[in-house]
Amino acid sequence: MKLLCLSPDKFFAERSTRPVNLKTPFLIVCGLFLVEIVGNYDTITAYTRTLELADPSAYPIVYVGLAATALSPFLAWISYSAVFYGVSYLYRGRGTFLRTLVYVGYGCAPLIIGGLLHLVLFQFVSLPVQDHFIPARVAAHATTVALIDAGIAIPVLLWCGFLWTAGMRHARSLSARQALVTVFVPVGLTIGAKIVWLLWKLASVAGLYTGL
Repeated sequence: MKLLCLSPDKFFAERSTRPVNLKTPFLIVCGLFLVEIVGNYDTITAYTRTLELADPSAYPIVYVGLAATALSPFLAWISYSAVFYGVSYLYRGRGTFLRTLVYVGYGCAPLIIGGLLHLVLFQFVSLPVQDHFIPARVAAHATTVALIDAGIAIPVLLWCGFLWTAGMRHARSLSARQALVTVFVPVGLTIGAKIVWLLWKLASVAGLYTGL
């Protein structure tokens, strides 16, 4: 893992001569899955309570939401792999989708660190029950949560992008520039969406303070 995080080009160059093996990337994503389950415990609990109280006709929607929340790491892994694989076709990339999937899985390792950091920081900023009835404290908490989310997610995505760029270079036989474009166009759009969400959240919080 040290070589992967500090010298990804060397790491993936070594693996490009070996048979494709999904085992380690799958375990990495499983580790992310466990972190996400803990982090989304409240959301999953809310879905479970909804199943107990909701009309049976609403069950399919609840199950879809529950599955999307629980399986988000695997969905993200497959989605990023598919997007990178598709974009690399513009450069006539050569290499199987399975190898792309494996290398993108390796590049998900920083997401585990980000998820754990997220869990630790949220232990310090949790809002006491009695403060849920004080608008100013709710607004301050929402601001803190939004800043933590963005402050962790953006650097971690950049780190993942650094690893994915090296991975795609070897998975699809791309030049360094081609791999950079292949990865950072989708990653850049994701980061841009997170920045827009952060600004919207901060504007909403400001509205609570000003009454707008």
